[in-house]
Amino acid sequence: MISKYNKDMKTDKTIYLIGRIHEQANKFLLNELEQIGFRDISPSHGDILVTLFQYKECTMTDLSNSIHRDRSTVTALVNKLIKLGYITSRKADEDNRSTIIALTQKGMALEAGFQAISDKLFDVEYQGISAEEKEVFQKVLQKVLDNF
Repeated sequence: MISKYNKDMKTDKTIYLIGRIHEQANKFLLNELEQIGFRDISPSHGDILVTLFQYKECTMTDLSNSIHRDRSTVTALVNKLIKLGYITSRKADEDNRSTIIALTQKGMALEAGFQAISDKLFDVEYQGISAEEKEVFQKVLQKVLDNF
């Protein structure tokens, strides 16, 4: 029975490979974070922190849009980071409905470690891959994403 389905089904490992790369990258990031003493942060917090490293503060809506996650997911991640003392939230002065998210001193102290981990991840990711291959790879991945 299984062989019948395998004969009729198109086989392509692209999505499987992307998923495995994502898993391995997360394992790498968790290990690197642990090595520099950040056991309470997960890779899912990274997008929020990196956005705040760049903009210093932003609204929840801008943060959600920037990291391409729905607001409920971002709210859960932000609440965890607030609880850990890495970020703060406050109501916007000009619009009481908007919440401003900003780094604390503790959060700002993460930036150098995050940059070092990012550099290491980049080195591992593209080891043995030429600049031309990298460019083609990224263009193809973008086309696949755009197809969805």
